Amino acid sequence: MNPQVPTGHSSEVIRDYYNYMYSYWLDKLDQTYFIHWDTLGWVLLWLFVLAAGFYAYARWQKTTHADQEPYPVETYNGYIQETNGPVGAFLTLFFIGMIIWLVTMTILNIQNGQLY
Repeated sequence: MNPQVPTGHSSEVIRDYYNYMYSYWLDKLDQTYFIHWDTLGWVLLWLFVLAAGFYAYARWQKTTHADQEPYPVETYNGYIQETNGPVGAFLTLFFIGMIIWLVTMTILNIQNGQLY
């Protein structure tokens, strides 16, 4: 038995015992975290690329003029709806990228298990 550990049944001894236990565990705490600056840099780079891409796309859409009304109205079964046109290039590329990413992540999870 460790002689530094307080023993007894009085409230002062119990308080000393818990203070000893807390000091034992709190003295062993060290700084166990590290900021991965390279990962933070990549995240900020991708955020910048996405923001710049959305900004450029919005500016391009603002300067592009359609020959006709962008949302011609049609009547169907008594309801007024917007015309469903073809999917634009941005959404096509977005969906292709998402499908490739999902397939890649599925294959990597099957091969390596879940990476946290």
